[in-house]
Amino acid sequence: MSWMDDGGFEMQAFTAQDGRPMARMVFCTSTGPTCFILSKTEVQRFRRECGRILKEMGADK
Repeated sequence: MSWMDDGGFEMQAFTAQDGRPMARMVFCTSTGPTCFILSKTEVQRFRRECGRILKEMGADK
C-alpha cells in the first residue's frame, strides 16, 4: 500500500472565516505531519503543474 493510500496525504476543502474557498493539504512523513493552507488560485496552479509533469512523464514512454 502506498503512503497516499494509508493516510500519508490528504486534502480537504473548507471555507475561510471571510468566506473564501480554501484547501488544507497535509503530508505525513516519519518526522510528522506538514500542513499547507492553499487558496483556490494556488490549488489551480498546483493542478496545472501536476498536469504538466504528468504529460512530461508520459512523453518518456
